[in-house]
Amino acid sequence: MFAISLRRVYKVCDKVIVRSLRGRLGPSGPPVGTNPGLNSRLKAFQKEGVKIEDDDVEEFVEQSESNMFASGDAYSEHLNETLIGKHILRHQVVKEKYFKEPMPNLLTWSEKEQIRLLNSENPEEWTPDRIAESFPVTAPVVKKLLKYPWKPASESRIARHDASALRNWRELKEGTLDIPEQVRQHFLKFSDRSIPPLDKKSLKVDLTPEQPIGEFQKIVDRCAAKDHSNGDRNEPFDEDLKHSKEQHSQSKFINKKRTTLDELTNKIKIRLEQGKSVDVPDQLIVNTMNSSVSSSNSPQTNYPIELEDAEEKAVTNYKEEEKIVAVASYPERIRIPKKAYKKGATYKVNDCYYDDDGRFLYRVIGMTSNNTN
Repeated sequence: MFAISLRRVYKVCDKVIVRSLRGRLGPSGPPVGTNPGLNSRLKAFQKEGVKIEDDDVEEFVEQSESNMFASGDAYSEHLNETLIGKHILRHQVVKEKYFKEPMPNLLTWSEKEQIRLLNSENPEEWTPDRIAESFPVTAPVVKKLLKYPWKPASESRIARHDASALRNWRELKEGTLDIPEQVRQHFLKFSDRSIPPLDKKSLKVDLTPEQPIGEFQKIVDRCAAKDHSNGDRNEPFDEDLKHSKEQHSQSKFINKKRTTLDELTNKIKIRLEQGKSVDVPDQLIVNTMNSSVSSSNSPQTNYPIELEDAEEKAVTNYKEEEKIVAVASYPERIRIPKKAYKKGATYKVNDCYYDDDGRFLYRVIGMTSNNTN
């Protein structure tokens, strides 16, 4: 039995020894070592390019491990770095939103008009990104250019604009233009192209700037157009109004020399005889003078006037109204018999009511029964 059990132990030991040897050899063959965790860390450091000597391997690994007692300081440092990164990011966002650095203009007037034409004819194909790839400009500038079209005031302003674009091209080639490197490389792709001069004969652009019309101005324009459409109906009225305004303006510049009423009347009559128009005040003056002349030429007749004295003295009898004095026909107090007395009761005598002490309370006119309660 001892021999049989020994064989079994040998077989088991044989398997254990083989497995341990296979684990130490590793997949490639050479031994891995007695500390696989340390070996994996060393491999990670070697991949990162850190040079490690064989003498100070263990010291290097111990120094690289984090100290648990200083974990609070490490967390504080990590939190500060995170907050600093957030502050820097917020600062960059605010700077890009409100303090944008102006990009240099490298487009001439004709190129800007070409961009507007391409976008208006085929906006789906010529998007701002596609235009930025085909012209020396960025996508945000293209959006601004399409949204707010620039209209110069004169041809000389266009010439100064193109000269400024050529000057920016020269500074870009010399490297003195302060722009990001990525944008510089994009602009330099178009540095070898030839920029044709502006043809003034082919310039068909309305150089007069259009003023924006407000809402109230639109209302006034609509009312003016409606009045203009009805102008034919109001032509006689407009002529009379114009004529009255002319007369009013003439009256302002009348000579300030003093004239009498007769002289003024004669002048007005002369204007009437000549067929000229006369305003309403002058017509009233003429009518008043004619009526006064006609009244002065009529014979005077005297009529006696009888004055009647309406307030004649006369004796009249006056009878004063008699004052009717109503006399109370009810007693203010009554005597209640002992047999009929009851505390808190109300007693009625004819149309009068009394309390339990016999004092008068109120009266109901019209109730004249002789019963006493």
